[in-house]
Amino acid sequence: MKILEVCQEFPNRYYPQLGTFIKESIDSIANQEVNVTVVSPKPIVIPFSAFPYHNFSKLPQIEHTEKYDLHYPRYLYIVPKKYFYSLTGISYAYFISRYAIKNIKPKPDLLHAHFSYPDGFGMIGLAKKWKVPFVISALGTLERKIAYEGSYTSRQIIEAMNCADKVLSVSEDLKNHIVNLGISEDKVSVVPNGVDIEKFKPAGKEYARNMLNLPQDKKIILFVGALKKIKGVDYLIEAAKSFLDINISLYMVGRDDGMKKSLEKRAHELKIDNHIKFIGPVNHEDIPLWLSASDILVLPSLSEGRPNVILEAFACEVPVVATNVGGVPELMINGETGYIVPAKNSMELSEKVNNLLMNRDLRIKMGKFGRITIIQRGLTWETHAKKTIKIYSKLLKII
Repeated sequence: MKILEVCQEFPNRYYPQLGTFIKESIDSIANQEVNVTVVSPKPIVIPFSAFPYHNFSKLPQIEHTEKYDLHYPRYLYIVPKKYFYSLTGISYAYFISRYAIKNIKPKPDLLHAHFSYPDGFGMIGLAKKWKVPFVISALGTLERKIAYEGSYTSRQIIEAMNCADKVLSVSEDLKNHIVNLGISEDKVSVVPNGVDIEKFKPAGKEYARNMLNLPQDKKIILFVGALKKIKGVDYLIEAAKSFLDINISLYMVGRDDGMKKSLEKRAHELKIDNHIKFIGPVNHEDIPLWLSASDILVLPSLSEGRPNVILEAFACEVPVVATNVGGVPELMINGETGYIVPAKNSMELSEKVNNLLMNRDLRIKMGKFGRITIIQRGLTWETHAKKTIKIYSKLLKII
């Protein structure tokens, strides 16, 4: 079974924080002795440090890893995105298809695109030319938000899913959104992401804080994710004024997608800026340490697919306070592994965080039960891989 996995957002040596859960997914499939090749298209960029993602220019055309060959073909990413995003998919289709036909040999048995756009839309023509089954992973915001906007990009996303032989949804909630877009329900299968419970496990709070040079005598609240509107970070800052003090710190781990300055300004206005640390992006290998060092993980998102950071927190025995969006309720047991709160509700968010801050025994109990639920429900990458490969096999008519 030869599978071509296509994903624009995939970690590399310069931007290791990109698409880490996609790499986990592909690695888990390769670990099942599937012959995998990965194509991770990258925009053509201006190779100067003043420009975003300038280090893409340093990536080679191909890297050989222990598990698979990893290709970095280039294409034109049309900016500004607000006006020309639909042209990006067309550019992607032209450049990446030409590259794959020339460089991916022999042709694969199946093509799997890991986002419906631009990966999915961009690979429609190639799947048809090669006459191979075509799978798209649906991961959240594209299918839940952008696909409903009525734009040309919305139509491209829907076209991609209609052309796919199978759409893999990370949650039941997202599957419902996809079906509401007019995609045949028979075409959509729920395949949840997983977590590596050997990599993500309690490291011990004292040890983790020593390794990260964090204070031993404070309670630590952790946010992991990009600093952007959809993650609800502005509501988190508003909530933080009710729970931060000299003994409690909030650590924000993740890349800045344009909101850091405004968040810092608001924190200063609320006089809590001394208790908030903006860490920036970290290697995914360090996330287990950050989780183990924390007392609570907070995820105040306005929209989600099925956020892996919740599974990772549970695996590290850390309770979670998260918003009631997307597949979050499918992961959490409210009141037992943490708390689910309404989105855009800073007051209730702070109330639940405070409740956990004041009750150490409850934090420990919820954290331990979170890890138990992962093991009991089989929410691991190995299970994810086996479900995915079973779908591949059915499409390839392998018994």
